[in-house]
Amino acid sequence: MTLKQFEAFYWAATCASFAVAAERLHLSVSSLSKRIAELESSLGQPLFDRRSYRAGLTAAGSALLPRAQDLLERAEAMHHVLLGDAHLQGRLRFGVGELASQTWLPGMMATAAQRHPCLHLEPVVDTGAQMEQRLEDGELDFAVVAGSSPRDALLSRFIGHAGFDWVAAPGMEEVAEPSGALAAWPLVTMPQGAGTHRMLDEWLARTGHVVRRRVTCNTWGAVAGLLAEGLGVGFLPQGWARPLLARGSLRALADWPALSPLNYAFQVRRDDGRAVLASVRGLLAQTVDFALPIRFLSQ
Repeated sequence: MTLKQFEAFYWAATCASFAVAAERLHLSVSSLSKRIAELESSLGQPLFDRRSYRAGLTAAGSALLPRAQDLLERAEAMHHVLLGDAHLQGRLRFGVGELASQTWLPGMMATAAQRHPCLHLEPVVDTGAQMEQRLEDGELDFAVVAGSSPRDALLSRFIGHAGFDWVAAPGMEEVAEPSGALAAWPLVTMPQGAGTHRMLDEWLARTGHVVRRRVTCNTWGAVAGLLAEGLGVGFLPQGWARPLLARGSLRALADWPALSPLNYAFQVRRDDGRAVLASVRGLLAQTVDFALPIRFLSQ
C-alpha cells in the first residue's frame, strides 16, 4: 500500500465524481481507478460499490475514509514540521470573484510565487454560489466569497471587507434624496445571486427606501459603464468608483446613507484539515485588500 493509493481513494470518495478527483490529482480517470484497484487488492475487499452510475462507498470504504484522511494529514504535517512554510508545495485551485481578481489577487499571486516557488496556485473567477458548489464538490481547494456560507459542509472565516460608494453620471439631473432618485431612475446593480445583494437588502431595510426598477449585469465593468452612460444610479466598489470619480466620469452621491462594508470569507470544506490551507489563509490575511484601486483605471 502506498500514500498515493490512499490519496486517490480519499479524493475519489470525497469529490463529486472520479473525474473531478482525477483532475485535482492531475491523473487520468483510468490511472486514478488503477491506484484504487491496487489498494482494494492489497486490502482484499472492495472500497467502492460500482453498480450504480456514481460509485458509492462500501462499508469497508466508509470505515477506511477517516483513517485515510488522518494518514494524509499526518504525512502533510510531517512535511510541514520538517520544512516549514518556506517549503510549501503542491497545487491548489481556488475561487475568487471579479472584484478580488482586479484588486488584491495579482499582488497575492506575486507574493506567493516569491515566498513559495514550489506552491502552484490556480485561480478561478466565478460567482459566489458557483464557487461554493465547486468547493463542496471538490473541484476547488478554497475560495474567497462574500459572506458566510449556509452550507453545512463548508467552513467560513473572515478574511477582509470591501467598501462601496453611491454614484451617478455627471450629466444626470441632480436628485440628492435617495427616494426621489430611486423613483425617477432605475438602480444599476449586480444580479440577485451576487454577494452585494445581501448588502443592498440590508441598506434598504435600514433606510426604508424602495427600489422600483433595476438594470442588472453580472460584471462590475459593465455596471460602471452603464452608470457612466447615465442609465441609472447605483453603487460601485471603491476600487472602481474612486478612479472614475477622479476622472470626472462619475459623481459621488455623498449625501446618501452609506452602504455597510461587505465582508468576505475564506471558505474551505469542513472536512479538509490540510496544513497548507492554514498557511495559505495566513498569506491571504496579509495580502487581501479590496480597497486597492483597479490598476488599469488608475494608470
